[in-house]
Amino acid sequence: MALGIRQRLLISHVFAVISVAGTFGAVVYWVAAEQVARAGDLYTLRLYAALAFCVCVLAALVLSRHLALRFLARITDLTARCRALASGEALPPRKAGPRDEFDNLSREFDAMAGRLRHTAQDRERAHAAVREANAKLESRVRERTAELESATAQLRKEIENRVHVETLLAEAAMTDGLTGLLNRRAVLEMLEQASAQLRPGQAGLCVIIADVDCFKRINDAHGHDVGDRVLVATATRLRELAGDQQHVSRWGGEEFLILLPGLRMAAACQRAEAMRRDVERTHVGGGNLRVTISLGVAELNAGEKLDDCLRRCDQALYRAKEGGRNAVVVAQGASFATIS
Repeated sequence: MALGIRQRLLISHVFAVISVAGTFGAVVYWVAAEQVARAGDLYTLRLYAALAFCVCVLAALVLSRHLALRFLARITDLTARCRALASGEALPPRKAGPRDEFDNLSREFDAMAGRLRHTAQDRERAHAAVREANAKLESRVRERTAELESATAQLRKEIENRVHVETLLAEAAMTDGLTGLLNRRAVLEMLEQASAQLRPGQAGLCVIIADVDCFKRINDAHGHDVGDRVLVATATRLRELAGDQQHVSRWGGEEFLILLPGLRMAAACQRAEAMRRDVERTHVGGGNLRVTISLGVAELNAGEKLDDCLRRCDQALYRAKEGGRNAVVVAQGASFATIS
């Protein structure tokens, strides 16, 4: 077990007392022995020896106590300085004393404490600067993030508006403005795609071209507004009768083209006749104007050119017009047949 400072001081006191008492006692004893040898008194010799020993012990105790107190005072002062440094308090003032090793140790300790305090202050200033820089950086990041979010939202809105406008433009480019049907360009693209996918043995692709009878006479007699209403009413009836899987378009002027994918000629003829009868029952202008249509029907065969099919369908429509209107004519190869 390691000895503390107080135990070491006690041991030093004991050795000091023994050394001093022994030395001084030996001197006193030698002097007393000389006198006793001359006088021949043994009692006096013993008395002198005891007195010398007591005086030596007392002197050694006083001297060692004085030295120990000075040593402990220096140690206590240094301990107090260490505690003050550890707790961040100001160092207590150094007590005046001799320039010895303890004084040098205390001075070096004060210098080291000063350097540590300066280092701690510099570190705290550096931490404060870092915190301030971080706060500024976070503020700038938040500002930039807000700006980016605002710019992103604005850009997203512009993109959505542009997509909406492009969609409207695309619809306008593919849609007839009066009737809301597909226009000639759109239905031609659909016809080309459908004809390219047609294979031998598959269900046919039938085309109907319908024309409003005496449309010029209607415009001349009732005005263009009534003519437009006739076209809209006819387009509405054809679209309702064509169904979801068929496509009705305004082919041009008063003509409409109905695309019937997946239907054979017989079914297409029945659909055309149903359209003719339904439009015949349509009245425009307060019920005073009766509307009829003429229809030509043709089937696109596998390997046949689309233009040839459309030409045959147009010829069938022409024969329906020439035959008295309000009729359905079917083009079968190079022959034509009226079914109503």
